[in-house]
Amino acid sequence: MRHPATHDHHGTHFRHRSRALAALAGVAALMAAPMASSGAATGSRPAPPAYKQVGDAASLNGGLLSDIAGSAFLDKDGAFHWTNALTGYEDTPANSWARTFTNTDLGAVSSGYGTSTQKVQADAFYKNPGSLCYQLDKADSHPIPSPQQDDHCDIIGVWVEPGTGTWHALINDEYQFDPWNTKGDDATIAERVSTGLHNDRVLLATSTDEGRSWQYQGPALTSAWDHNGAVDDTSSPGNTYPFGDSGPRLFVDYSTGYFYITYNVKIYQKPAARTVASWTGMARAPISGNMAPGTWQKYYNGSWSQPGVDGIDGNVGDVPGLTVSYDPATDVVAYRGTGADGSRMDYQATTVPSDHEFRVIGDDGTVYTANTMTHRFTAPDGTQLQQISYTDPATGVAVQLVGKDDQFQDGEKVVEGGIFATQTDPDTGSVRTQKINTGSTIYLDSATHRLYLPFGNNESAISYDAYSQTYRIVGYDGQVYDTADLADPTSWKDVGTNPDGSYGGYLTTLDSGSLTNQNVTGSSYLTVSDLTGRVTRVAMTPHTNQAVFTAGRLPKDTLGDAVNPTTAYDVSIGGVELGPDGGERSGASWRLVPVQNPDYAYGSGFYRLQNTTDGSYLQVGGSTPQAQRAMGAPATDGPKQADPNTSGNGGIGTPGGSDEWYVQAVAPNAQRGGATSLAGSTTYRLVNRSSGLALQFTGGKFRLSQQQPGAASQYVTFAR
Repeated sequence: MRHPATHDHHGTHFRHRSRALAALAGVAALMAAPMASSGAATGSRPAPPAYKQVGDAASLNGGLLSDIAGSAFLDKDGAFHWTNALTGYEDTPANSWARTFTNTDLGAVSSGYGTSTQKVQADAFYKNPGSLCYQLDKADSHPIPSPQQDDHCDIIGVWVEPGTGTWHALINDEYQFDPWNTKGDDATIAERVSTGLHNDRVLLATSTDEGRSWQYQGPALTSAWDHNGAVDDTSSPGNTYPFGDSGPRLFVDYSTGYFYITYNVKIYQKPAARTVASWTGMARAPISGNMAPGTWQKYYNGSWSQPGVDGIDGNVGDVPGLTVSYDPATDVVAYRGTGADGSRMDYQATTVPSDHEFRVIGDDGTVYTANTMTHRFTAPDGTQLQQISYTDPATGVAVQLVGKDDQFQDGEKVVEGGIFATQTDPDTGSVRTQKINTGSTIYLDSATHRLYLPFGNNESAISYDAYSQTYRIVGYDGQVYDTADLADPTSWKDVGTNPDGSYGGYLTTLDSGSLTNQNVTGSSYLTVSDLTGRVTRVAMTPHTNQAVFTAGRLPKDTLGDAVNPTTAYDVSIGGVELGPDGGERSGASWRLVPVQNPDYAYGSGFYRLQNTTDGSYLQVGGSTPQAQRAMGAPATDGPKQADPNTSGNGGIGTPGGSDEWYVQAVAPNAQRGGATSLAGSTTYRLVNRSSGLALQFTGGKFRLSQQQPGAASQYVTFAR
């Protein structure tokens, strides 16, 4: 389950763990499982637009590589940090660290590694007293079972509390290694850890010394299928067991006032780790709760109804009405619910048996016998077909099954045939494919003989898309999704395909113009793999005849019209008119000048605000980039600053100045039961691109302030 040793620039070694295996070799397995695909849809429906790679891919310095996704964030003083972790499966503390790298931006962090980039490391070795996850069952606060005292903990995703400056982080905790004793009852902890087989959960930690040490704060997400914090024969009496909650990604949704976590749920075959089923889960917590234990709720069965600790893990990305279920006693995994036609749906996981046959319906109502050996579909009267299709009235999706024969060249098999299932959802644009062979797991409704391809495990990076005023989701599967409502995980729409090499293991997305803001992207963005070090600049491409795609959206003025870059506007924030030099003055007017994106013809989603009187531009004052990103930094004006340089720092880039902004749509009162969708919202904040902070009038000046959910003092209007 381990990767070969990987070398950094100083000749030291670390070993990537089972997560890395899933990220590289497993990407192919995931694509073979029921996952989204860019392949052609059933019928004539075109695939989503294929996004393009801009220029050559860049590489992070090898010393930055790790075995968990990297995370970009800014400190209260505007300092840029990149965190990742190393916790190797070895009996030594040499490569077990939570690491923080500091410089002006990601490009500078990479190019300055070993010179100008500061690196601090916090101990994460499970045997060391005082380390991140040392003997969690004996913790002073929020003790949690640690059956073997073997916790391997990685920091992933950091949020800075604006009042205190405390860093709050998610922890990916791998523990209870070798749960079914493949190494024997007398195995040492080191021998158990070396198997790479483990349970998993998501914990919380804080740091008050900029990442030099971390303090465990309690659990965020744990599995409902554990027994006293462990998998054992009591909780898993059948032939399968749950992997727990793993692979988290953090997104701070200032539009609605929630933290969101996407994470993985997997069901494994005993005793080793053959995947039986996998899906993506989501949890959320109000930002007002400061990420504390007990504030998290999991999405399940159409609502945020399950507690983060010991709650049932629901599924995202599937058609409305379908909820995954798992019974450890019977090993049954099923997607169940009430269909759009009012019928009961029950798609249960079924293994294609050794006789190679399963039964599936066609569009004429005939139930065919599909044979994965002959690659044919046989009707009761003996008629054989090479493909069948139907539209499922319960889910609304179109399903096509095609039998493809083996292909030979010079007497040798060069392509193995099989039955290929393609499922197309006309509402979301999702196209999922699966090759079905003998032994494959498929989901069939035994009463209707209909097939369903679930949305599989898809570790996802989320950002606010300033171009479309929606949320962008980029995952392992290479597809790009968007939604106007993160609170409705059935609303993800497949809007594009990332270029090859821009997705996969330990993925982070980052704003390509600031190189500091992980919370926002525009019509182009960076994907960063902390596993391979590959940094890819991705740009949207115009859609052609696709029904589902990312559509640009302009902010509206007070008359309800789209903001026009040639029109002068009175800009007010919290009812205070924005004047020159960052002060208050009535009658001052501004133009919203789009920041050009040479990679995309239809705009970037970002703006400069130009004073119509003297031609100066609104920007943030300060003698350094860090000072221009700090909370409380004052707005000022001056000449246009430099655009981002995509070729700097070995192709990772150098950022633009402090004079770029985005208009962030807000869902008012979302935490108090209000709407969580951004669709149609005309409530906005004016947010600085490089800092992610909103402009607010305080202390007699407009200053950068932490975005405050529900704070009308930050709402911006554009009046003609």
